[in-house]
Parts: sequence; structure tokens; C-alpha cells
Amino acid sequence: MTEISENSEQMKNARLKKIRSNLKTKRPKFRRIESWRYIRVKERWRKPRGIDTKAKEKKAGWPISPKIGFRSPKRVRHQSSSGKEEIIVNSPTDLTLMDSKNQVARIAATVGRKKREQIIMEAELLNINVLNPIVAKIDLGDLEEELELDEDMLEDIAIEDLDLEEDSEESDEK
Repeated sequence: MTEISENSEQMKNARLKKIRSNLKTKRPKFRRIESWRYIRVKERWRKPRGIDTKAKEKKAGWPISPKIGFRSPKRVRHQSSSGKEEIIVNSPTDLTLMDSKNQVARIAATVGRKKREQIIMEAELLNINVLNPIVAKIDLGDLEEELELDEDMLEDIAIEDLDLEEDSEESDEK
């Protein structure tokens, strides 16, 4: 009986995700009024508040304001594309409160490199998926090998082959 109910839940979620994706394609880009006119006014949405604001009066030709009809279905509102709830993580201790089956982690933008690495290592131990892990780790082992190769190449070049003295004499003549 539980398998049937779980299957129907998945079907409902899949249908709601499809509805959400269709709504996202139709949803307009909400822009701040006069952002196209002035550089000092950023595009990020702000509610129009003036007494004579055309957008507040919902006049034709002015950008549309967000309304409740633009929302996605409540059941899938804060889910990632995998169907799991996104949780913003600021420290490794935040991961201990998460459920790996129903939630995924997104590391906060203010977290630095050291703590980010700690969070990723802790997430691997707890089998929690991280949506924005470190893009590339620097492997110092490869870097050390490259430095050794450069030193070997320098040893192969004889100092006598370089015409340092002739260059200095030419510069003295000028």
C-alpha cells in the first residue's frame, strides 16, 4: 500500500514540476521602474511607491508588477530540479541537521574557501549532495613536479651559450 502512495506522490510532484517549468517560461522579467533610463537605478525589482507612479497605477506600457498568480505550486516551490528541498549552509554543523533523502545543500555565497572545503568533506561523510561545490581544487603535487622539470631545463642550458657580455658591451656603446 505504501508503494502505491509513494508512486502517486512522485507522479503528483512530476506533474507540479512540469507546471512550474511552464510558468517560469511565461513569467515576465520584473524590472525596477526607470532602470532602463538611469544607470544609478539598478534592474533589481523594487515596488513602485510614488503617488504619481504609472506602474503603481498599472498603466499600459509600464512593466508589470509581481502578483500572486505568478507563483509556482506550493508543493514544489522551494525544490531543486532533483525534487529535493534546498537548504543554505553556512557552516559544517548545519549539515548535521539535514536529511540526505529529502534535502540538498547549497553553500552560502559568503562562505570562504577553507570553510567551504570543510563543508564539502562533511557532506561527503553524511552523503549529502552539495549543489555548488568548489569548481577546481589546486593539486600542489602536480605543481611541484612542473617546477622540478623547469629546473632540469635550466641545468641543460649552458651559461656560456648565453651572450650576456656582448649585450652589455652594446648597451655601453649607446
